[in-house]
This record gives sequence, C-alpha cells and structure tokens, in this order.
Amino acid sequence: MLRSRLPILLATLTTLFLAALPAMLTAQPLTGQTLTPPRLLDDRLQADPLRPLMTPAPARKPSDRSQAPVPELNDEDLKASVALTEHILNQAMLHEDWSTLQRIMRFYPTMSGIDVVLRDYVQGALYRHHGQYAKAISLYRQLITQHPDLDYVRLELGLMLMENKVWREADQQFARVQRQALDPDAQHDVAMYRHMMQREQQWQFQAGVGLAHNNNINAANKDAFLRLPIAGPEGSTFWLPFAKNPDALPEAAWGLKYTASAQREQNLGGNHFYTLAAEGDGVNYRHHNAYSDQSITLRGGYKYQDVSTWFAAMPQLGKAWVGGKPYRHSHGFGIEAGYRPDMPWQFMGSFLWLKRDYDDPDYDAYDGPLRVYSLAAMRAFSPQLMVYGRAGMQNESARSGEYASRFPWLEVGASSTLGNVVGTRLSLKYGHRHYKKPYALFLYTQRRDREIELNATLWKPGLTLYGFQPRLYASYSRHHSNLPMYARSQTEVALMFEKRL
Repeated sequence: MLRSRLPILLATLTTLFLAALPAMLTAQPLTGQTLTPPRLLDDRLQADPLRPLMTPAPARKPSDRSQAPVPELNDEDLKASVALTEHILNQAMLHEDWSTLQRIMRFYPTMSGIDVVLRDYVQGALYRHHGQYAKAISLYRQLITQHPDLDYVRLELGLMLMENKVWREADQQFARVQRQALDPDAQHDVAMYRHMMQREQQWQFQAGVGLAHNNNINAANKDAFLRLPIAGPEGSTFWLPFAKNPDALPEAAWGLKYTASAQREQNLGGNHFYTLAAEGDGVNYRHHNAYSDQSITLRGGYKYQDVSTWFAAMPQLGKAWVGGKPYRHSHGFGIEAGYRPDMPWQFMGSFLWLKRDYDDPDYDAYDGPLRVYSLAAMRAFSPQLMVYGRAGMQNESARSGEYASRFPWLEVGASSTLGNVVGTRLSLKYGHRHYKKPYALFLYTQRRDREIELNATLWKPGLTLYGFQPRLYASYSRHHSNLPMYARSQTEVALMFEKRL
C-alpha cells in the first residue's frame, strides 16, 4: 500500500518561480502538503523568489520650482530661440514631463548653437524612461568621461546602474559622488542607495513554526474494503472485496510544522551574480512518528539579471527523512528565466531535472529521474492585487513502468491585501496523471488519475507577535482514479508564525 501513495508536488520562484517579484508582485512560495511514503513528487520545486526592483525616485539637482508657469508655445516658436527651448527643456526635466521632452527632442538636436551636454542629458533621461537602459547608461558614461565634474549626471548614472542590477559599478559611482559637495538631501539619498545594495547582497534568512492538523497523514483510501478485480466469463469483471486493517484507513493527527531558508546573491561584476540557497522543512507527529518527515535542499549557481530579464542555472542536492530514518536522496539541476516587459507583467519559464534514489531497497522500483517544465505569467493590477497563471508538465521515470507517469497541469492564483485589514492568497491546481504501463494487479488496466489542489492563506498585515507574523494556511487535495484503491482526499490546516531574520 505504501508504494501507491504519491505526494503532492510542492511548487514556489522560488527561490523555481515562485527565490524574486517586484514589491507589488511579492508572494510567498506556494507549497502542497506532505504525504506518506513513497513520496515521489515532494522535492521542493520552488522558484527562486523574484527579487524586488529597487526603483527610487531619481535625485534631481536643486532648482527654483517656484517660477511662473511657462506660456504655451508651438514648435515654431521654440525653433526660433535656442535659449527659450533650453529653458523649456530644463523645466520639463524638473517636472518629469516626458511628453514635452519627447516632443522638443524631435527638433532640438538639429538646432544650431545648442548645449550638447543638455542634449545628451535629456536624451539619456528619455532612454531611461522608456526602459532602454543600455542606451541611457552608455550615453551618461560618455558624459561623465567628457565632463568628470558633472556630479548630478554621475548620480543619475549610479541610479540607472543600480536599477539595472550593475551593483558593483553603481557603488563605485556613488562612492565617488559622496566625496563631492552635494546638498544634504542628495548625500542622504546616496548613502541610502549604497546601504540598499549592501543589504540586498547579504544573507537573507526566513523561519517559520506552527501547529498543523492533517486528516489523512497516511494518504489512505477511505473505503473500508480493498476491491480487487477478478476476470469472469466472456470478458466480465468481478470486484472481490477484502476488509482492510484499521491502520490502512485514513488517520488524522496534529503535528508541529516548521520551515527555514537562507539565500544570498552576490554581484560579480556587470549583470553577473552567484547565488546560494538552502531550504528545509518538516512536520513532526508526536503520536504518529512513522509519518513525520523532514527534507533539506541545497542550491547554488550562476544568475544573470538586469532591469527586465533574468536567467539562472543552479545545481542542487536534496535529502529526505521519514519516521526519523533516511528515505531518499537526490541530485540534479534547475534552469529558469524571466522577462519583465513593464511593471505590471512578468513572464517566467523553468526546467528541473532530478535523479532520485530511495534509501530503502524495498523502494528500488521507484528510483529514476524527474523532469519538470513550467511556464508562468503574472499581472499586477495594483499594489494590492496580483494574479498569475502557470502551466506545466511533469515526467516521472521509474525502474518499474507501473510507477512512471506523465502529469500535465494548470494552476491559477491571486494575492490581495485590503489595506491593513486582511491579506489573502488563493490558488487552484488541476492535472491529469497518466501512468505509462498497465497494472498487473488490476488485470493490466492502465491507471489514470485526476488531481485537484486548493490552497488558501490568510493574514493581517502589520500584525506581529515577538517579531513573528501569524499566517493561517489551509489546503485541500483530491485524487480521482479509475483504480478505486488509489482515490483519496486530504485536508490540512496550519497556523504558522513566520519571520524574516
């Protein structure tokens, strides 16, 4: 019976989607509950969270903003006076009036007697506004090479480098700016930006602990009888019932649940980073220790990221224990990539390959590689509302073809906060599992399962107890199968206390 109980795949970027979102898209990794052995699908396939974009408001050189409103002028009026046109450009830059800047820059560069520094400064700002960071950075680098005394241009360059994840060079530019006689507000901003980058490259720790109740810790079928098919005359089938032992029926239990993670990203230069991560979780059932489990996953590798794209390749190792005994070990690698065309949208793709080996010789038939492919899209409608959709394919190989399967699935979810009143996260996952070879025990019937999983999280923003934020988690899963003994359902509710350390 134990060999037939497959776990729910735990999903997250992440540290693979879900390890970093911008602030308005930040969401906790989605996880499923842990089932009894043999748990073929419970490797922690969490996406590396999409890290927040640091996009502080650009620091502008102090100017007199109390000037009288500029009268409306047409293009011909401006073309007739360089001085007037440059005055309008300066005012538009101060007020970040992008439409006016774009309009005037159509003809200003062709006028005679123009200020080439102002031209390049405005053009770089427009490039930045339209997300063309490579062009903006290149133009501002040329400016400060030709005019090293342009401290506020250097400050703008440092900001763009920071936003574009070129943190090492950004820090160098900020350090040089700090030595100049900027106004106190600009000095404060520079110190804050340097601190932000240093903090982002330090180890990030998170821990959680809480109480969980699971109504089916052994992932058992609730039917009191095991029904096996018997071939009858003329192709008929009779289902012969056998009474189950009580321990083969669903068992409910309370358990102590815990999670911990640590991760770090360090800029190597340019847009290149190395990343390290360690994740562990488990649940302890005091009176049902045979179903207690723990697992740990270690990852590390290379990551490229800029303001709109990222790519990571990370080898990983995993180890799991059940009932206090070694259960399974694995090794493999993951690849993920993402694209952020603008702040509301994000698109991601990932691939994971794992070679899993079970420590108990009785489970040798389950040894084999696991391959998971997924694509996701996320949309932020506001800082308080984010929705996402994912599609994936999981191919699971095993020494015995009866346990090898193909599992295409779809998932949708949303995260929302209502001010400081309540925060919620909901997700729904649905898939069909197709097993590759017929089951000899069931007259060589090809097994087909349908699986559905619901997850919900509830919390109150700003509420903490000794620095820990309480969160209420609820999950429900149901497996339908054409082979009745594999049908089952499971519900878990957990009150967790979580903290970023």
